[in-house]
Amino acid sequence: MRRKPNRTSTTLSRATRLAAVLLVTLSVAVTTACGMSAQTTKPYTPSEGISVDVGGYAGVKVRNLLILSRADGEGYLSGTLVSQQRSSLTSVSGKAIKADGTDGAPITATIPQQISLGNGLVVVLTSQPLIVLKSPDLKAGLTAQLTLEFTEAGQTAVIVPVVDAKQPPYSTISPEPTPQA
Repeated sequence: MRRKPNRTSTTLSRATRLAAVLLVTLSVAVTTACGMSAQTTKPYTPSEGISVDVGGYAGVKVRNLLILSRADGEGYLSGTLVSQQRSSLTSVSGKAIKADGTDGAPITATIPQQISLGNGLVVVLTSQPLIVLKSPDLKAGLTAQLTLEFTEAGQTAVIVPVVDAKQPPYSTISPEPTPQA
């Protein structure tokens, strides 16, 4: 005699399989959302300076921008600039930021010669006459707010670190004398 299949066990195994599939799907959905804001998913500049793009995709790319200082009250701008379009750095201005986070004295900048950019030419700011920055509140270990202005790319305001230029690897940078008027 042939035995009829038990409908209860068939229904139970389907329900068990469906529950297992739903459980796996739910666990995958929940765990894939973990770590969406992990540090490894964020852009990272492996340097002391900051990086910023001015004027969009075809504008000026500023990399590892910082102020190097060998004495309190003054420093010089360090960084790399590159642009596919013709542009020039026309001015640098800003203010020092004190240790308590308040605004310090304004920064005066001396740009000894025009810094022309374009055609993908890489310009290293410390390999030409230096852009000297002065402010009584400018000190290594603190920060400064700078505004860089370019002829074609426009301008940008950034917070940059002030780094002790007497420490390696910056101690090997030899400032060129600034031309006297």
